[in-house]
Amino acid sequence: MNRTSGWLKAASIISALAVTATASATTGYFSLGYGAKSMGMAGAIVSNPQDAMAASVNPAGMGMVGERVDAGIAFFSPGDRSAKLETSALGATFDVEDKSRRNLFFVPSLGYTSKINDKLTWGISMYGNGGMNTTYDRNIYDETAAVVGAFSQGIPSPPAPPPGIPAGPGAAAFVPEGTSTKDFGLPVTDVETLGVDLAQGVIAPTLSFKVHEKHTLGASLLIGIQRFSAYGLGNFQCFTKTGASGCATTGGAYSLTPSDGLTNNGHDWAYGAGVRVGWIGEVHPRLSLGAAVASKVYMTEFDDYDELFAEDGKFDIPANFTVGLTFKATPDLNLSFDFQRIYYEGVNSISNAGPTMADFGPTGPSPKNLLGADDGFGFGWENINVYRIAADYRYNNEWNFRAGYSYNDQPIPDDQVLFNILAPATPKQHATVGFTYRPSNQSEWHFAYMHAFEEKVTSNQTAFGMPGEIKMFQNLFDLSYSYKF
Repeated sequence: MNRTSGWLKAASIISALAVTATASATTGYFSLGYGAKSMGMAGAIVSNPQDAMAASVNPAGMGMVGERVDAGIAFFSPGDRSAKLETSALGATFDVEDKSRRNLFFVPSLGYTSKINDKLTWGISMYGNGGMNTTYDRNIYDETAAVVGAFSQGIPSPPAPPPGIPAGPGAAAFVPEGTSTKDFGLPVTDVETLGVDLAQGVIAPTLSFKVHEKHTLGASLLIGIQRFSAYGLGNFQCFTKTGASGCATTGGAYSLTPSDGLTNNGHDWAYGAGVRVGWIGEVHPRLSLGAAVASKVYMTEFDDYDELFAEDGKFDIPANFTVGLTFKATPDLNLSFDFQRIYYEGVNSISNAGPTMADFGPTGPSPKNLLGADDGFGFGWENINVYRIAADYRYNNEWNFRAGYSYNDQPIPDDQVLFNILAPATPKQHATVGFTYRPSNQSEWHFAYMHAFEEKVTSNQTAFGMPGEIKMFQNLFDLSYSYKF
């Protein structure tokens, strides 16, 4: 009992740390794998559970890995998270572009299993489910708004146009790099550093039941924890339910009644719950099948950002399902294949379309599309399929080697670049390698490396009326330790 309560306390503490660490991810914003053994196989474990992190994919696996504790930490580095809006297309002497800073995140994980009897096992998995983080020193939206303002309204920009050249659309050519809407005397607030910080953690208490010698079922309660902040979004005050009412007299340039639920409100927290159920069965001495389905995790609202996310600040964790098989090619070599589908379109704040050029006109967006409304602007993400293949080779009693590859659909359509400057989750291909070293029968050390290849999403005409681009690649090192009771 003391051992159990101790690990429950540890799970709660590390869960909070995982959320604080801002877990970023790869398949959209979900993590590719959870723990070093899973990551080394590109997450292809629905039919081939590796350790007590199994409930992060298939709760049935918790009854097949023995009594153990697994703890690890991932060093995640999203490289070259950059965005560009080609303001030169409107006559400016530069393009507005920047790279997000803060390129290293630490994501802990923890799993524990214990047998109740010969058929029933309970356990708990804690993991960073995913997240989004960007920090741009240049406010891409605000600098672009300055150029668009000069182009569309004929406002001369500092420095003034040379003598003989009339102010007007051509004034955009004289907007210096780094110019803000404030340089035109517009009272726009919260337009300094631009970015968001979303982190999701899940605690999954799990029961696994061996219904037959070769078939196991499992169920997990998914307890979700989220933390979020946004800053630098002051240019979108006229897109909020509160701010839109004060924009008519300014032609949409700024709001006379800005919302206090849009941006720069520090960190807010949300909590929720869902379920995941799964099955693993040996259908042939050399072939095992697995399947798991997770409901949406229904989260409480981000009250401090109720006029940013749709449905008054709702940001649920999407539903998903995974099926797969493992083929025992030799006594020492397992080959696994997984297919996963993630339903981003089931969460309005993620899937609702972002703004178009028409929404930046003097009349502003339709009331039903205002930020915070049920149909309010979102990131425009689509459902995606994820395909994974992996090999797990037992070299001897001390060493295992793993490798994997994953491919997923692009969740971000080309016409949704503008808002996804905040969340450039563009990678589609991932390659992984890993190994396990066993210094004793009870102890194991695991290592994995993941590379997500750079992927771009480009648009010939963003909602600002100019071409745009977002891109990212990623690297991750994962180190974990296992102790078997």
